[in-house]
Amino acid sequence: MNRINEYFSVCLGAAVLAFSGCSTMSRTEKQLARVDSFDMPDIPSPGMIPPERPRNAGLVYSSDVLIISYDYEIGKEPLQKAVKKYGAEIIYDYRMINALAVRVADPSKLEESIARFEKVKGVIRVSRDQVHQLDPVRPVMQVE
Repeated sequence: MNRINEYFSVCLGAAVLAFSGCSTMSRTEKQLARVDSFDMPDIPSPGMIPPERPRNAGLVYSSDVLIISYDYEIGKEPLQKAVKKYGAEIIYDYRMINALAVRVADPSKLEESIARFEKVKGVIRVSRDQVHQLDPVRPVMQVE
């Protein structure tokens, strides 16, 4: 009987020792728990999931620039000829992704330009140039 009590005590002590070192909160959550929510309202409290931003929040299109992807095997020559013929201007050549940034002559005819460039031999995709707004960067706060 004494041996069973001794074994039980050792097991119980090991379990208490193991669980006392564990926590359900991560180190980051503990640090966030110390931050005053009035000073940093954007930081969620531990256990809360921050709200998702809408997928197209802050999405802005350029008024006169198109990104035109072309087939590598056909090449960009037919597209370059079409750009020159249409009176547009190549402003950047994305060589790594086989695309050109093209500024159209008349921004009011942007949809017409998209339809025209989609018909050019070798063109895979025509899309409007997008400007993405990044979230503002805040200085890192050190928590002790």
